Amino acid sequence: MNIIALLETISLDKSKIGTLSRADFIQLKKQLIAQKEDNPEIEDSDITSLLKALKSDVVSFQAVLNNRVLFNFFANKDYPRTYFSNEFQSFELDKVKAFVQQFFGNELNLFFTQNLEANTFEKIGVLVEAHKCFPEQLNFTIKQYALDKLDDAIKIIKPPYGNFSKILYIKDRHFFSFLSQIKDQEIEQKVKDLFEAITSIFNQDSNSELANKTFLAINNYTAFDDDFTQKIRRNKDIADTKFEAYVPKKRNLTWVYVVVGLFVFIRIVVFFNSHDFNSYSNDEVTYDDETEYKPEPRKIDRYYTNMKYAIDSFQVFLTSYKETEIKQLKQNSTLKTGDNPFETFYQNPPSGDSNHYITVTNNTNYDMVLLENAVLFDSIKMPKSAHFIKAGDNLEINFTSSYSETIFNLYAGKKWGTFQTEANKNLFIRNHSVVEYRFSELIPAAKEILETDYRFLNDAVITFTNGNLNIESQGASINPLDKSKK
Repeated sequence: MNIIALLETISLDKSKIGTLSRADFIQLKKQLIAQKEDNPEIEDSDITSLLKALKSDVVSFQAVLNNRVLFNFFANKDYPRTYFSNEFQSFELDKVKAFVQQFFGNELNLFFTQNLEANTFEKIGVLVEAHKCFPEQLNFTIKQYALDKLDDAIKIIKPPYGNFSKILYIKDRHFFSFLSQIKDQEIEQKVKDLFEAITSIFNQDSNSELANKTFLAINNYTAFDDDFTQKIRRNKDIADTKFEAYVPKKRNLTWVYVVVGLFVFIRIVVFFNSHDFNSYSNDEVTYDDETEYKPEPRKIDRYYTNMKYAIDSFQVFLTSYKETEIKQLKQNSTLKTGDNPFETFYQNPPSGDSNHYITVTNNTNYDMVLLENAVLFDSIKMPKSAHFIKAGDNLEINFTSSYSETIFNLYAGKKWGTFQTEANKNLFIRNHSVVEYRFSELIPAAKEILETDYRFLNDAVITFTNGNLNIESQGASINPLDKSKK
């Protein structure tokens, strides 16, 4: 436990830190030892560090405690600005940086490294507001990560194009809020280069989801250059009018049907007015009389076509590890049937926008997660939601949107928790550097089961007997490992 979180457990008045007497220190140490007996997360080294901080540089410690961003992060609180005082505004910045390095350096390095590598920018964007108090080496590392992210994105969205699934962070407004906090002229030039590259994609395909979402996200970047700011605003306005980001809710499509119907009617009228059908009565039609029709190939945004890579990576994370290599396991037994257990990949709640309800019964000794995916453009699988179903329980699910099919994948196991393995690859990070939750004990053949797609049309009962997982629907038994029967 860091020293600010520890200090918060005993509710010590921050204004009294600089006036503690020897007797106060003795009493404080007794309080901390008593607190340790009730809280297993507190270690002797934490108490030693706190007492050392109180004696080494009181002014710098008070400056950190009075910094709203730093205090809320380390104490895991969300106190408003009114909670903090202007009393401790006088301090030497270099000493504060040294203090932060000594007592919080490791925690900050771990947080930024893991979240930057995982492309999770929301909490980064908040914490980096306090970057002036960070050690110079940490600020240098953060900037290099930012430049690398921008370079990767620029390279991938320029011909011959790369894997768009690796740069989905450019659609995240928090990414550009983060860049705004640390920007200098070098970063701004990279943002301009990215803007020009994504504008080229938009000029080729104005319906590109990647381009339109990036235009909306980049509006959260506050530029030095006023002309660049105006360009950002103009393109944001274009994206607002041309593109509506996907929101899982029921849409009123009446106007679409009216417009399409009117268009078809006009085409029919024009066709009949421009053709003399009597001339076709007995004439023999030859190939010379016909005009060859070559349809335009359909353009699909690479965001969709590269989603298979992203889903495969998440499946590798969920199943491709050795149970003998698990370390730092922290189990979570609070999940209930119907909960969405993930905060990273399958992060949207069920859409609930159709009248198609089915009940899925889990008659196994394993908990399971039903991964719901929408199928777009006939074959492209897009993650929608995840439904947790405890062993022996059942869940009613409402799915299938009017514009897509729905398929499911099954992830089953025991001992739901967060952990790392010796390889530490393909990690998905959530909430302050916590590795995304998964089963630490997998059902046999978990990888093959997860890779199999299902289309549930009716209520289904899932069982596991003699080493095989079976799904029964309307009396028909389906073995999930036999993909020909999906």
